[in-house]
Amino acid sequence: MYLTIDFGNTASKYALFNEGGILHSHGVYNDVSDFVDQGLKGCIFSTVRKEVPWLTGLDCPVHLFSSSMSLPVKMGYETPETLGADRLAGVLGAKWLLGRDGMAGACLVIDAGTCITYDWLTEEGEYLGGSISPGLHMRYLALHQQTGKLPLVSHEVFDNQVGRNTNESILCGVQQGVWGESHRQIAHFLEKYPKGAVFITGGDALFLAEQQKTKIFVEPLLVHYGLMHALIYHETH
Repeated sequence: MYLTIDFGNTASKYALFNEGGILHSHGVYNDVSDFVDQGLKGCIFSTVRKEVPWLTGLDCPVHLFSSSMSLPVKMGYETPETLGADRLAGVLGAKWLLGRDGMAGACLVIDAGTCITYDWLTEEGEYLGGSISPGLHMRYLALHQQTGKLPLVSHEVFDNQVGRNTNESILCGVQQGVWGESHRQIAHFLEKYPKGAVFITGGDALFLAEQQKTKIFVEPLLVHYGLMHALIYHETH
């Protein structure tokens, strides 16, 4: 078995894969002791946190995923040392899933989590970069914290075009903003790559995907597939 761990801004998750890269199980990561004596052959983890977590006690090689590893993509990003590991891992996951299904080509990866990231991979396998914007809950929180009277609203899907009270107006503004942004990002990508694939992952992936008019691949474990793909490539190159 191989273990992948994604230390995110708000949550940490794990996945276990067999040697062929087939998903075995996944869940919320609590402690490394949960995986001791499981006969692991390797572990790879990514983190967006300032402090790198300690993973001691595993009887296998442990790798910190980064852009400095030998990876199956060309790096077109100008400052790879500042690149969020989850962004790059998501692109690798999309690339691997396309290849597994006998497909190839450009892809756009949208990760709708604490932040919303949009990342591009070209038909030639070059990672170009993308964009970062505040996620849904960060937008709600910013409106509350950066104003004197606006309340902190709880997220719920709001389909109307007009909010008839303050809470509805916040829901309407935040959600319409996110939907509009994602629609434009996808349209811009498909203008450049009409046959390209769009993947969405992250905690708010379903909320975002349900509003899209184009074919979308929703994969909650996209980062983990990318980590596993990176580990296999790293071990064989």
